[in-house]
Amino acid sequence: MYLVNNRIDLQSSEHFARLKEQFAKAPESMKEVPGFLSFRLLKAEDGSHVVAETVFASKEDFHNWVHSEHFQKAHGGRKGDLNRPELSVYHIVIG
Repeated sequence: MYLVNNRIDLQSSEHFARLKEQFAKAPESMKEVPGFLSFRLLKAEDGSHVVAETVFASKEDFHNWVHSEHFQKAHGGRKGDLNRPELSVYHIVIG
């Protein structure tokens, strides 16, 4: 399995509310994506950032999604709205 963490720094409580609303749709809309397994939105205890955690069956499934129309629709029109996110990727070894 392939886990992708997308860290986004929060600028305000309004920014968090907007992100929470946008990401609330992710689990349902991602169901149609081949290889998608799970999604969680995590908020840092200090409120400084969120991490969008997505798990795919494989690295290839993740890369196929990134280059898909589904990805473009989900991420289009948000340029300038968010700080540049930090992406971390992992292979799940146990779990």
